[in-house]
Parts: sequence; structure tokens; C-alpha cells
Amino acid sequence: MRYGLLFFASLMALASFLFFGGHPAEASFHCMRIDAIMAGFNGNNTIQDVELRQSSGGQNLVGGHKVRFYDATNTLKATFTFPNNATNASTGDSILLGTQEFNANTNGGDADFTFSSMNTVASNGGDALHPVQSPGGKIVYAGEAGDFNCNVGAPPADSVGYGAFTGPINFGTMPAPALPSPSDNRALRLNNFNLKPSNNATEYSLAAVATSTFAVSMANLPTDVNTPRNNTRTVLQLTVSVGGIAQLAGLAASPAQGSHSSDGAGWLTAASLAVAAVTVALGGAAWYARRRRAL
Repeated sequence: MRYGLLFFASLMALASFLFFGGHPAEASFHCMRIDAIMAGFNGNNTIQDVELRQSSGGQNLVGGHKVRFYDATNTLKATFTFPNNATNASTGDSILLGTQEFNANTNGGDADFTFSSMNTVASNGGDALHPVQSPGGKIVYAGEAGDFNCNVGAPPADSVGYGAFTGPINFGTMPAPALPSPSDNRALRLNNFNLKPSNNATEYSLAAVATSTFAVSMANLPTDVNTPRNNTRTVLQLTVSVGGIAQLAGLAASPAQGSHSSDGAGWLTAASLAVAAVTVALGGAAWYARRRRAL
């Protein structure tokens, strides 16, 4: 009986090695891709997000793991620590990190985790609340000792160097394209859904973010490329309230936003009318004051 139990335990250990590549904990958070990076939207550089996607099922146990943000010279600027796990964990499910301004300018929902002083620490003059560096930098997910990638390679689980990043590239030898500067309607987005990262330079390209909000079915989680998407399986629509100088700059800078040029003219017209209304109101108040003194 004793030898039978030992033989069964050995078979289970071998099965675990074959199935998990010799690292059973891999099934918890290691098979994760950095799917999209955005450091600003239509000229508003406070609207930032990072989207992770699970390249295998069961990768939602991210609590306690870190995302590090570096500038183009490989200087650490901020470190985000997941305060808890995500909920949904099917292949293709997303985990979305964003700024407060990102949440304030989305339709359909919010990021799953919002950068705050409670979960993000600034370094070397960085901004904990707006950690994504632009136009060049690097983002590292799960880069601590023991944070192996999906095929049990050395850490990090994933990283993306982009733009004029001069530090070490973990996957490939050249960085991905730079983020738009000034920001427009595009994010740096993964163009395949391979299980393991391989080459920053070829796996990423700039792509427009979603123009509407909608739910993604479980069947389409691995194939739907729209970003940003949160863990509730909802693609979010980014909007910027009309009336900001940053938006006008973004509209002028982004060819993809050319159809909105009339919005900028409309804003200027509205502003002119508002100034005229204030002028009339002030004139009326002055006339009333003179009349009161005359009486």
C-alpha cells in the first residue's frame, strides 16, 4: 500500500511538471501579456492606461505583484503593486490599470485598478498618479525574482521597451514604436496573442482606441483586439469633454481626428458667444448701478 501511494505521488508530480513546465505556480499570474499602453488621449496626457491580457486561463492571481515604469534612460519612475486579485480569468481576459482622469473620461465603466498613493510609489521625480512615460520608456510586469514568464523563462513575465528607450530589452533587441507626442487617439498595442512575449519591435504597433463601448463575449475574448477593455469584459470608449485647450491641440495633432475639426470651430464659436453674453451682462449691471445712484 505504501509503495502504491509513493508511485501515485510520483505520477502526480510528473504530470504537474509536464503540464506546468516544472513551475506549478505559473498558472496563477505568469501567462500575462502587456496588451496596450496609452500615455495620453487627444492632447490630455493625464489620461493614461495599461491593459494586461491573460494569454492562458487562470492568470488572475495578480495580488502583490508589481508593474514598474521606466523612462527612456531606464530610470525607474514609479512602481504599482496590485492590491488584490482580478475576478475573471479566462484566456483573453483583460486587467486594466488607469488614472483617475482615465476613469473620468470613459463611457461604459472604469479601469479595474486606479493609480493612487495607496498602490503606486513614485521614484526619481516620477508621478505616481500618472506613471506611464512618453514618448519613450519601458513597462515591466512581474519582474521580481521568481516571477517567471509563461514558459518558465527568467523574469519578467512580460515587458515592453518603446520609443527611444536605451536600457535592456528583455524580448528582442529593439524597442517598440514610440508613443504619440503630442498624444492623439492611439495606443501602443500588441498585434498578436502569442502565449509568450518574443520581440518588442515586431509585436507592437500604434492603433486607434475603441470608438464605442460594448461587451465582449467569452468566445471572442482571445480574438477581440479593441482596447481599452476591463476585467468585466467591457470595451470602454474614451471621450474628452469639449472646452479644453488640450483637446484642441490633440484634434489638430491627430490625423485620425480630422473629422472633428468642426468640433474645435464649434467650441470657439461657443466661447465667443459666452464672452459676448458676459459682456452684455456686465454692461447691464453697470447701467443698473448708475440708475440706482441717480435715484
